Amino acid sequence: MKMKKIVILISAISVLLLAAHGVIFAKEESAKGKENVFHAGDIMYSKPVKGVIFSHKAHVDEKGLSCEMCHSGLFEPSALKAQEKSDFNMNSLYKGKYCGVCHNGKTAFASDTQCARCHAGVTGYKAYEKMKPASASAYGPKSTMTMGKGDTAVKFNHENHMQYSTCSDCHSKGFAMGKGKTKIAMSDLYQGKYCGSCHNGKKAFVSTDCAKCHTNIPAPKADLTYSAKGAGAVKFSHNFHTKMFKCDDCHSKVFTMKKGGSKVNMDGMYKGQFCGKCHDGKTATAVTDCGKCHKG
Repeated sequence: MKMKKIVILISAISVLLLAAHGVIFAKEESAKGKENVFHAGDIMYSKPVKGVIFSHKAHVDEKGLSCEMCHSGLFEPSALKAQEKSDFNMNSLYKGKYCGVCHNGKTAFASDTQCARCHAGVTGYKAYEKMKPASASAYGPKSTMTMGKGDTAVKFNHENHMQYSTCSDCHSKGFAMGKGKTKIAMSDLYQGKYCGSCHNGKKAFVSTDCAKCHTNIPAPKADLTYSAKGAGAVKFSHNFHTKMFKCDDCHSKVFTMKKGGSKVNMDGMYKGQFCGKCHDGKTATAVTDCGKCHKG
């Protein structure tokens, strides 16, 4: 009878411990006024021993740690991935790995002290199993993010993408876990990097379909001027050409998406390269009609 009371008491303490850390798998917004900071509540590890609790609430809301402090090589964004690794054990923590990076006795209490602050034990693990929901929904910033400025700006919505992808599909393989941390260029997307790893026309619409992401087509409004040795300068108008052609008619099959990225020459044009792909006398004026482009 006495032993039964002790077990009940321990169970009650474990439940209180879990409750003190925060609602399990709840979507929480930072109390410190950080915009769009969401996390997965508490995580209960079952390896290397059952009943080790990690509280996002305590670390993010109360201590003010940023996502990238942990999700930049220490831990994958997917919960419990770390415990699949053979070196996820206390000895690794003592050597400064995983939680031990901060729990070293300087930044935070050492991992070989105050054990009960993290270890809820088997009883705590069982209490967690009863309290947690059947499944945890995907989470991330709710509001739409704006990347870039002016006509080059792109709207990105986490909730839309989380219907088809998981956090670890993008973080931190292609994107650092922090707004503005990753510098993206369209030429990178065409090489299958960043958004281009999915937006390749197979997994998702191809990245050359500019209007899908860009509210305004980010074509230069001013004419581009190309100097030519022994001939007058050539002016190219995006405004004129986009009335007849789409961005992907030229980029990046004919020209790279970067000013000066394609080394244009007349010999290439006569062979149907560069401007010569269209300026063949059929689709558009032949490149041999020099006065059409070279002025002065």
